[in-house]
Amino acid sequence: MSSNPKKSVTSRIISDYLLSHKTKIVLALLMMVISAAATGLHAWLVRPALDEVLIKGNKEMLFLIPIAIILVTLIKGLATYTHSYQMSKVAHAIIAKLQTQMFEKLMYLNMKFYTDSKSGNLISRLINDTYYLRLAIVKSVTGIIKDVLVIIFLLGNMFYQSWTLTLFAFFAFPLALWPIRKIGKSIRKITYTIQNEIAVFSNVLAESIKGIRQVKAYSRENYEKQRAFETISYIQKYFTNSAFISNRLSPLMEFIGSLAVALSIYAGGVFVLNESMTTGQFMSFLVSLLLAYQPVKALGNLNISVQEGLAGAERIFKLLDTDEKNMENISAKKTVDLDGDIIFKDVSFSYNDNLVLDKINLTIPKGKKVALVGLSGSGKSTIANIILRLYDNYTGTILINSKNIKDLNLTDIRNSVSIVTQETILFNDTIFNNIKYGNLEANDEDINIVAQNAGVNNFADEMKQKLHSVIGESGIKLSGGQRQRIAIARALIKGAPFLIMDEATSSLDNITENKIHETINNVMNNKTKLIIAHRLSTIEDADIIYVLDKGKIENKGSHSELILKSTIYKKLQLREQLENEF
Repeated sequence: MSSNPKKSVTSRIISDYLLSHKTKIVLALLMMVISAAATGLHAWLVRPALDEVLIKGNKEMLFLIPIAIILVTLIKGLATYTHSYQMSKVAHAIIAKLQTQMFEKLMYLNMKFYTDSKSGNLISRLINDTYYLRLAIVKSVTGIIKDVLVIIFLLGNMFYQSWTLTLFAFFAFPLALWPIRKIGKSIRKITYTIQNEIAVFSNVLAESIKGIRQVKAYSRENYEKQRAFETISYIQKYFTNSAFISNRLSPLMEFIGSLAVALSIYAGGVFVLNESMTTGQFMSFLVSLLLAYQPVKALGNLNISVQEGLAGAERIFKLLDTDEKNMENISAKKTVDLDGDIIFKDVSFSYNDNLVLDKINLTIPKGKKVALVGLSGSGKSTIANIILRLYDNYTGTILINSKNIKDLNLTDIRNSVSIVTQETILFNDTIFNNIKYGNLEANDEDINIVAQNAGVNNFADEMKQKLHSVIGESGIKLSGGQRQRIAIARALIKGAPFLIMDEATSSLDNITENKIHETINNVMNNKTKLIIAHRLSTIEDADIIYVLDKGKIENKGSHSELILKSTIYKKLQLREQLENEF
C-alpha cells in the first residue's frame, strides 16, 4: 500500500511509483536528450545552409547538408518514438498499480466505511481520477523534461551564434513565470472540485440506473432528470471556469513570444547591417528562437495538466490513506474450525448513536435450529451482521466454541457461515457461476444437486442455456423468487457448519417457501441454523425461538410456548393469519 501520507503528493508519486521504473525512465531520458539535440542540430544546420551554400556557393555542402537533415530527422523520430513509448508504459504501469492498490483497499474496508460512503464517489476515484493522473504522468514527465532539454539545446545554439542577441530575446520570458504559476494553482483547485462533482454525478447515475424499476414504477423520470441535470450543470460551470482561466495562458505566451521575436529581428537586423554577424548566423539564431517558442509555450500548458493530475492524485491518496480503524484484519491463515455453540453475553450495538441492540443474551446451540422474530427494526438482522463481524463496534462478548470472535481470524468466521439475505445480490454471469461463487472448488455434479434442492432447476430448465444462462446485472432477467433460490443454492454449496437465513424466503410463495425450508432441514440436518423469520409457519419446528422488541429479547421458547406467553409472538401470528386469508 501507499507509504507515508505526510509526504507531498508529488514526492509520493516519485518515490513510491516512478522510481521503481528507473530503467525505463533512464532510457526515455537518454532518448529525450537525443531528440532535443536533434532539434538543436536542425537549427544549427541553417547557418551553413545559408552561409556556405547560398552565399559562398559551396557545392559539396549543397550535397552534404540535405543528407545531414534527413539523418538527423530519422534519429529524432526514432528517439521521440522510444521515449514516448517508454513513458507511456511507465504511466500505464503506475496507474494499474494505483488502481490495484485502491481496489485492494476497497475490498478490505469495513462495512461502516461503505455505509458512510457513496459508491459513485469510489468508482470515480478508480476511473476518473486515475485518468487525469495518467495524462499528467505521460505529459509532464515526457513533456517537461523533453521541452526543457529542447530549450537548453536551442538556447545553446543561440548563444553560440550570438550571446548578445540571446540576452535581448530572453529578456521577455521571465514575465511568463508568474502567470504560469498563478494559473496552475487555480486550475488545481477547480479540477479537484470538478472531480468531486463528477463523483456525485457517477453516484446519481448509478442510483438511477440500478433503481430504474422504482423510477418507472413511481413515474420519477423527471425527478431523476432534474437531479442529474443539476449535477451536469455544476460540472459544466466548473469546466467553463477552468477553460476561462487556463485559456488566458495562450494569448499571454503568444504576446511574450512575439515580443521576443520582434526584439530579436530588430537587434539582429542591426548586427547584420553592421556586419557583426553573418546572415546565416542570424537565420540560425532566429530559427532556434522560433523553435524554442513552442516548447516554452507547451511548458505553460503542461503545468495545467500537471495540476489536474495532482488534484486527481490527492483524491486517490485520500482513499489509500483511509484510517486503519476502517480496515478489516483478514488473513488467509486458518487458525481454527468454528463448529460449536454461539453465545451472546450482554451484547449492545449502536449505529450513529441509535441503540439497535441493548444487552442481548442468547445462545445458538450447535446443530440446532434457532429463530429470531420480531417487528421491523427490532435488531434481528443486526445480530446476523455482528456474528459475521461486518460490524465490530459492539460492546459485550460473542463466543464461538468458547472463543471470543474478536480474537478469531475473520476468514475463519466467515468461511464457517453461509448467509442468505432478503436483499439478493447476484452477478451479471451465468446461474451456474453465481451458485459456484459460494464454493469455487465445487464440481458440476455438486452444483447440479444444490440447484435441484433449491428449486433452481424448476426455472433454469426452461431456459435455452439452462444453468449456463446469463441472468443480467443483479439478476434482472429473473423474478425475485428465482433470484432468492439461486442465493439459497449458493449458500448450500458453501457447505459451512452454520447457516443464517435473514428473511431469505420472503420473496417466495408459501408452498415454495415451505419446500425450501424442508430442503434446508434435510441438507443441513446436523448443522447449526439461525432463521430470521418472515413467516412463523416456517419456524414452528425451531428448537429455540427468540422474540425481539426494540433491541431487547422480549421472550424465548418453542412455538407452542410462545403462543401462550409472548404478546408480540401472538400478534405476529395473527398478522400472518390475516395475510393468508387475503
